[in-house]
Amino acid sequence: MIYIYIITIVQLFSFGELNAQIWSGTIQYGKSTIDYHVELKKVENQTKAFFTSIDMNAYEIPCQNTTLEQDTLKFYVVSDFYTYEYQYVKQSENFKGNLKIYSNESEQLLNSFETKLNKTEPYQQNKTEKKDFTFESNGLQLYGTLWKPKESVQKGLFFVTSSQGNDRSGTNAEAYYFTSLGYTVFNYDKRGTGKSDGDWQSATIEELCSDDMNALEFFSKISSLPLADIGIKGSSQGGIKIPYIMSKMPDLGFGISVSCPACTLLESDLNHWKNLNYNNIGKDKIELALKVQKAGYNYLAGNILYESLEQLKNENSNEDWLKYIWIPERDVQKDYKLNFSGLPYFEKITQPVLVIQGLADEVIPHNSYKSIEKGIRKSNSTNYQLITLENTSHSMTWLNEDFPYFQILSPEYLPGISDWLTKIRNN
Repeated sequence: MIYIYIITIVQLFSFGELNAQIWSGTIQYGKSTIDYHVELKKVENQTKAFFTSIDMNAYEIPCQNTTLEQDTLKFYVVSDFYTYEYQYVKQSENFKGNLKIYSNESEQLLNSFETKLNKTEPYQQNKTEKKDFTFESNGLQLYGTLWKPKESVQKGLFFVTSSQGNDRSGTNAEAYYFTSLGYTVFNYDKRGTGKSDGDWQSATIEELCSDDMNALEFFSKISSLPLADIGIKGSSQGGIKIPYIMSKMPDLGFGISVSCPACTLLESDLNHWKNLNYNNIGKDKIELALKVQKAGYNYLAGNILYESLEQLKNENSNEDWLKYIWIPERDVQKDYKLNFSGLPYFEKITQPVLVIQGLADEVIPHNSYKSIEKGIRKSNSTNYQLITLENTSHSMTWLNEDFPYFQILSPEYLPGISDWLTKIRNN
């Protein structure tokens, strides 16, 4: 999934009574632009700012220390590696200024770009409505959000939960994007994340999918959309769940699987480890090191005894590359999800499906999309599409050499999905 950590300090010129206002900005570089907006509103008698950029997969990130001051606008956005300083001067009803980017490590100014900020007209604001819900799944209380468009296309999109302890906020930017296109959307906190009860670490993929399917039934009920008008979307571990859920719920309308490995999650994790450590270990030793690391993952997945892992470790105790190997403790909590593969379930689907893979993905095997296509060809799905994106990572971010300071979604990613959805909606 994509994470953006932002701490913002805002100073704005005073323009009278402040209700909720949205200021839209652009950063121009080369032939490209990054769009964002800052929403200003009164919260407990204080002015608060919230930062949103679909290009950066950020939605309503709360800003800090917001003040209004004369005819200048200035705010800072701080990520793990960079500090972004926005400075503006008021021109008529809008702002013009620049963005300066500093290294957090050296505090050195790295680059500067022109940017501008325009007041968003009221009729362009508030194209979506959100409402939070709770529902029960497998004895657990789970929390989710229903996103309703002002102008609906009478179709629904459901976000399948993904890996680790990520809550629904990781899909908020995309939920906002698709809702603005007219889709009714639902996302929720996976068990053990956000506000939801339970423990995701000990759960199997099948148990997590059961939560997804219960959430889908709940979504259908509160949105008054039949399952045939609802599709599901997931990325990484969420992507591997897409064909499983589609095969178990044949009434679903469609599926979108992003960054899905054509293998088990264990093999995908091992592929990622190899790509991260190949240069450290070297061509001559990587296969032996890979064997030891695979044993570590196999123990975590409950496939081998600890004695087998320990023996393999001891046999290579004098190797320099052993420091790059992760060896789990004997009492580690097992993760049986590692043994799951979605590939067999692609053969069982009947609905339209879209598969997307970034060709700079270092997590899943490079030819995953080709194996997945072979599986879909064996299914009864006659309406499918595969999209590969150049220079695009596992999290769908795109490396732009002209502007390497932000993690930006591939410019073809969301439009590609939107075009496909329009196509199947018109069929």
